[in-house]
Amino acid sequence: MPTSRTKNRKKRVSKKWILSKNFKNILFKALLLSVIFWLIYILIVSGLNQKIKYISIESSFQNVKENQIKDAIFTEIENGILNLDTSELYSKILDIDWIDKVSISRKWPDRLELKIYEHHPVARWGDNGLLNNRGELFAEITNQNLIPSNLSQLNGPNDKSYEVAQRYLSLKERLVPYGINITAVDLDKRGAWRIKLYNGTVINFGKKDVNKRFDLFVDITKNIISSESDEIESIDMRYDNGFTLLLKK
Repeated sequence: MPTSRTKNRKKRVSKKWILSKNFKNILFKALLLSVIFWLIYILIVSGLNQKIKYISIESSFQNVKENQIKDAIFTEIENGILNLDTSELYSKILDIDWIDKVSISRKWPDRLELKIYEHHPVARWGDNGLLNNRGELFAEITNQNLIPSNLSQLNGPNDKSYEVAQRYLSLKERLVPYGINITAVDLDKRGAWRIKLYNGTVINFGKKDVNKRFDLFVDITKNIISSESDEIESIDMRYDNGFTLLLKK
């Protein structure tokens, strides 16, 4: 005859079996719902992820060819509008010479819009380099025919390109009101500065008190150089309190 202890043990076993069965049912239903939701998600995404049919490229196309941009795009758009890796596409386009900035927009269901902004070169750097209007070295051009002939020539140590460019841009802006154009800026290995004007006049600033000497040069430009520039061969600014002029013979 079963004792009360045996009956209690059977009840506990029965409850455990029921709980285990219920848990399995709940787990199965949860997994089933997860699969259903996943399939629904895949169907929705597949329906929304349309193939890109239309590509709009807005650019000045002065130094960049449309085919260069298309070549970068076509390998990235095969997986549809939603799966497009815009970061990868952005990097690929920026790797193209002359491209400064790019804006990428996806227009559902099947349109891709790009705006391409080219670098604006303001000066040459060394033999083949080009500097933009922020003073950044952005390209090395091996074909000299592709370099605009009207650009000023800047030279210096490779790690000083930004500093030389900023000096050039600042001085150029200050001299424009007096009709004076700079054709060359040189910074040698010792840190000495020299510039050349449009008429061939050479100005030596040395490496000491450079900012002060450039300010003085702008001052004498107002009073002397702007009116007598064609008569001056060179100007030596390497003095503590003044300068010397060498006139053309």
